[in-house]
Amino acid sequence: MNQGHLDEVAWLASVRTTLAEGEALLYDRLAQDDSDIIIETFVQPDRVSHMFWRGRDALHPLHAESSELARTAIDWIYDESDRIVGEVRKRMRPGDRLIILSDHGFTHYRRNVHLNRWLLDHGYLALKPGANASEPLFASVDWSRSRAYALGLNGVFLNLQGREAEGIVAANAGSALLDEIAAAMSQWQDPANGERVILRAGKATDLYQGIATADAPDLVVGYNSGYRASWQTSLGGVPGTDIEDNRQLWSGDHCVASELVPGLLLTSFPIDQPLPGIAAVGALVRSEARRDGAGSQ
Repeated sequence: MNQGHLDEVAWLASVRTTLAEGEALLYDRLAQDDSDIIIETFVQPDRVSHMFWRGRDALHPLHAESSELARTAIDWIYDESDRIVGEVRKRMRPGDRLIILSDHGFTHYRRNVHLNRWLLDHGYLALKPGANASEPLFASVDWSRSRAYALGLNGVFLNLQGREAEGIVAANAGSALLDEIAAAMSQWQDPANGERVILRAGKATDLYQGIATADAPDLVVGYNSGYRASWQTSLGGVPGTDIEDNRQLWSGDHCVASELVPGLLLTSFPIDQPLPGIAAVGALVRSEARRDGAGSQ
């Protein structure tokens, strides 16, 4: 739908189909009564929110031209979600436990942020003389003069010696450079409205731990509500401006500062103490299984 291949009616029809399929699969597993734990993932609230947030966000560039369908689609999918939860509760056996979990919420996506353009304008990224800056995949970048680049939706990477093919940043200079970039980003204001574009940017070494940390971006960017990395940024493009209106149907998002889009945890049973984060849900499930024995789902 974002590329114009399906209209709103056809796209929502596909959502209804996949929702019904997932619902039927869940009820079938419940009826078989042969599992200690059943997990069903419903992606439809996420998808509908991405595509129809413009219908509920009065400040989105496309809100005024949003159809009545666009303005009611998110309410519809949450009504459907509530209906399914109610049906599941009817089918639960005595002693069964129900957990409803989302890993994120949603917020406005009104403005595209071309982060590589910002890096270019602030001297962290350099282009080849006479290059076409709009080319994707860093085709126009002069790596011999570039210290940092943006790739993906929330990541900034340093052009590190020994890691990048043409790296110029020494490993012992990386931490200070990341601090410098993060501090500069925190001062970035949208000239259209004076709002902060980025609430914070954190080093992966401070945010993560474990064997996959090395695969994370060097700097994780937490955008303010209303802003998100542009699609061009995700593929290494360097457009001619740093911020512009988002005029695509994909109008809601969650790739922002995490505190703006907290997830949700609902349980059909009391929890002894608040969970420190989503990683603790597995331990909660194990705890409930031990408490009630293998006969509960």
